[in-house]
Amino acid sequence: MIDYSWVPWFEELASKIATGSPDDLVESARRVNWRTKEVPGILKYGIDKVDPFSFIYTLASHRNDEDFMARLHSAHEVFLIKTPCLAKRPHIIWGLSARSALFHNSDGRDNPSLLWRLFKEAVLNPKDHAAIGSLFDSAKDIPNVGLFKLTRGLFIINPRVFYPADDRSGRALGLASSRLQSADVPKDYSEYHALLDDLRARFPGCEPYEISTFLDNVVPPRSSPTQAPLLADAPTFFHVSTNVHDDGNDHWAEFGDRNAVWTGVPGPPAGGAYPLRECKRGDVILVRHGVGSGRGIAVVEENGYSGGWDREKHVSVYWINKNAMQLHGQTGQHGFGRAPRESETYQAFRRTSGYSQTLDAIDRLAEGEVGQETERERTARRGDDTETCLNQILCGPPGTSKTYDAVSLAVKVIDGKLAALGEDRATTKQRFDELMGSKQVGFVTFHQNYAYEDFVEGIRPVLDAGSLRYWLRDGVFKQIARRANADADNRYVLIIDEINRGNIAKIFGELITLIEPSKRLGEEDELQVTLPYSQEPFGVPPNLYLIGTMNTADRGIALLDVALRRRFEFDERMPDVGMVAWKFESVNGGELLQAINDRIIENLDREHQIGHTYLMKVDSLDALARVFQTQIIPLLQEYFYDDWEKMRRVLNDSAFITKREAGERVVFDVLPPDHEAWRQAESYRAIYGSSGSPTDG
Repeated sequence: MIDYSWVPWFEELASKIATGSPDDLVESARRVNWRTKEVPGILKYGIDKVDPFSFIYTLASHRNDEDFMARLHSAHEVFLIKTPCLAKRPHIIWGLSARSALFHNSDGRDNPSLLWRLFKEAVLNPKDHAAIGSLFDSAKDIPNVGLFKLTRGLFIINPRVFYPADDRSGRALGLASSRLQSADVPKDYSEYHALLDDLRARFPGCEPYEISTFLDNVVPPRSSPTQAPLLADAPTFFHVSTNVHDDGNDHWAEFGDRNAVWTGVPGPPAGGAYPLRECKRGDVILVRHGVGSGRGIAVVEENGYSGGWDREKHVSVYWINKNAMQLHGQTGQHGFGRAPRESETYQAFRRTSGYSQTLDAIDRLAEGEVGQETERERTARRGDDTETCLNQILCGPPGTSKTYDAVSLAVKVIDGKLAALGEDRATTKQRFDELMGSKQVGFVTFHQNYAYEDFVEGIRPVLDAGSLRYWLRDGVFKQIARRANADADNRYVLIIDEINRGNIAKIFGELITLIEPSKRLGEEDELQVTLPYSQEPFGVPPNLYLIGTMNTADRGIALLDVALRRRFEFDERMPDVGMVAWKFESVNGGELLQAINDRIIENLDREHQIGHTYLMKVDSLDALARVFQTQIIPLLQEYFYDDWEKMRRVLNDSAFITKREAGERVVFDVLPPDHEAWRQAESYRAIYGSSGSPTDG
């Protein structure tokens, strides 16, 4: 079993020193049996040079286990320590030597009084960060001190607060923490304190001495080259319940205190034996109570299980997360079992914000690549290599490639590149169809009758053998959110076409808040709601991207401004005349589109322009005539509410719209489809020319 008995022993020793005087320490130091003929360094330079850090380092320095234990037992008696003395040398002694640890400097640049003040604050007032920070930054600049030895000394005297940021632990920290790179160490107390906060966030509920012991075994000391690194191989995941068999009580407190897990089993479950003997050093155990409560996460140090329920037949573990959390999902029911990444048990822990960062740290440590993010971390933050936010709306006038671009963007989000820019459209569309087939991409079009029951969940009538019954049906958003939740290592995309044509408040309901990046599962402000029909807790995972398309010419745009403007980023798509590059029979497509849109802006606004897709594929006068007859003229009628005078101005008094007087009324009409003007190049040139050639008949 992992032994932390050194913690209370050194804490009591430090407390006795901090509440005593420098003279008391000198007297006690002289009485300790140092097991050496030489005068200890702390006494060599004179009484006024003695400081408590130097004493602790000299006491903890190691030449051999016999000398160390004899020295420790002597100090135990001299200082009247009540905590049981250590039975063996603890791991904190690795690498310490009396010569390298001494803070004394014979040239007068030492400062024992400063070190005394820092020692007392660290032991008696460890939460006074302002006082400690000022003393810390001054002390690390004393010759022969430095940050490595200073933080190691603070760690020995108060291992529940401080952490040894030395060169060895720094390598492990670079792996475990996104804050540090491989050889980086904090430059001052502010950075050091931020590092402590980062570690506590990644190893919730764990004391610094537990984190240090774990990481010391992930990156073994150079003095122990034969020690195999913990997590050297990809770990296998298991789960265990704290309500052991034939008992039913929650033994979580005992699990945590004893650094061990155990379970009682009357016999193998259906389908095979419990895999208790399979878990080995470096494997990960997800600890739970029942099927819905998480208790923590541990890494196996040694498997001492030998069958049956016995606290002494346990699996010894390093605790790396001691947070008790309500899980986002349910686990398996057996007392002990495997928990592969695709299992409901693993995913329940992965989706729980209190455990996700710890699992990310395990992935990074197992990969052994400093600074490399896991997919969970990549999807949890907006942007990254795809430069794509979580909630985005492609907006613009009709015909500006919004739906086309949404397809390309969905491929970009999932594959990490905008395939449409480097490959032909057919390749992108083929990949999109594959993602739709695998249900990694969903597609829905909003309309006026689309409702919450279609999008999230609702009760639907079903005719069954002549009888009408009702069943609960999950909507498209809930379905893809559930899939994304269960597959945290991949991205999912839901495309909402014509998003502003639906009643947003009615369709999204309470989810309008849940889609915010800061409210996603695993984020600092994570939010879940109870769904009205199923009464299930529901949250939106950070790996689900929403891509909407919006026609800015739609008259329902005002509804969207209030409901979604704050939760989505808007990417405007405007007409691109460069996409209309054709010229035939002296008609210039780009100039034609530009002239029409310039006059629409002048007579209406820029949101009602005509998109380039209307004219992109035109290759003849017949094709151009069909586009004008069936798309452009009807669109202008809708834009201008049949204000024919404005329509004529937009088309530069084109021949296509006729004007005649009928008594006291002026009647406008569109040329018949078979009129020869539709297929004459001069009719279209007149639209972007200086004057028109109207046919008033």
